[in-house]
Amino acid sequence: MADSKELTTAYGGVLPEEAIGSGVRASALLGGILLLALGLLPVYYFPSGRPQLVDGPLVLLLAAFFLRRSSAPAALRQNVLPLAPLVVWVALVNLVYFLLYPQDYLPLLKSAELFYTFLLFWAFSCLLREFLEAGKIGFFYAGLFLSLALIFTVKGYSEEGVRSALSFNNPNQLGYYALILACMAALLLRFKEQSGRGQVIYYWGDVLLLFAAHVLALLSLSRGALVALFFIDLWMFPKLTRRILALFLPVALLALVVVIWRPAILEERLAGRPGREMTPQEVQYEVHSRIFHQFSIMEGIHYLVGRGGRGFSLQEKAKGIGEVHNIFGEIFRSYGIIGLGLFTVWLLRFIWRSLVLPGGLFIWGGLLIYNLTHYGLRFRAFWVLLALLNAMVYLENQNKASTSTVSNPDGSLN
Repeated sequence: MADSKELTTAYGGVLPEEAIGSGVRASALLGGILLLALGLLPVYYFPSGRPQLVDGPLVLLLAAFFLRRSSAPAALRQNVLPLAPLVVWVALVNLVYFLLYPQDYLPLLKSAELFYTFLLFWAFSCLLREFLEAGKIGFFYAGLFLSLALIFTVKGYSEEGVRSALSFNNPNQLGYYALILACMAALLLRFKEQSGRGQVIYYWGDVLLLFAAHVLALLSLSRGALVALFFIDLWMFPKLTRRILALFLPVALLALVVVIWRPAILEERLAGRPGREMTPQEVQYEVHSRIFHQFSIMEGIHYLVGRGGRGFSLQEKAKGIGEVHNIFGEIFRSYGIIGLGLFTVWLLRFIWRSLVLPGGLFIWGGLLIYNLTHYGLRFRAFWVLLALLNAMVYLENQNKASTSTVSNPDGSLN
């Protein structure tokens, strides 16, 4: 055994003391930046598609990660690096279109946007894994609760009727964040169950995060977010322990008091988005206008390589052309069957590896349900969630390998 002292990680592994050393002091600074980044995720001060306030601490975290020059474990990289071919293909396609249409600089911005989110995914996977292994989950909860405070204090604007946007630019972003918040709470709950480091205050935190996620989804009145959140609930509620169920009682009582005090509140919220009789003809029209009609500007080589991240002409906008309300459709129109294939390969590999994590399939199911009617790939919170999911998959595999070694140290069959 080495002479150096060791510290036990949250999942039962060990960290040599020299690997921590000054890293303990540095983790406090990184933790503070992480807290600020999580808190600013829902603050949209500038128009959508532009840099936001959160990019400040995100860039600081990226710089801190890459300046350390620490290598990520191979098992952690296996969900990150398969995305690189798509990043390269997007950069190549957009560069060609920029050379053909130099007056349109949007393709270059789209390439930079995807490369930026790829770096976020990589760096956050490593950083969040380190924080989880060290059991420093307090930064997560502090950052997420800061985000809730900022959502309700930084004034956003609403795009239709009583649908709330709060600190976002439109209600659908608020609904998407509500879904992501619930997924993060589910992953943190799993971490505490597996590591045994769950303090009561953190379980209260899970309850409040889940409750807040449902409130935000209702305020947004995003149909996609509400359906996806219900899918997450199908897994979450049956898996909650008796202690967690007991913590839900005060929340349920509070909700009951609100309904008794103001019984029309639910009716008012649900009436805020006029209902429509979703006949087969109505569904067909919605799918056609939001998805298939958006492919009408494609021709010839576009089906293979896409039309890049170019903007739309006034004539195209007049015909109702805009963003495809489907993550697969938008990637196909922009980067062709090649880009869609590269994205699908990465996605399926990641989903398959996530099956080791209880609830992983439900988390992916909720995200895909929402993205069937929206394009949520550029949402920063989405990539932070995927990084947390990647870190949890890594720790789950490490725990299973460690358990297998302890139960059968000589590798023989019983």
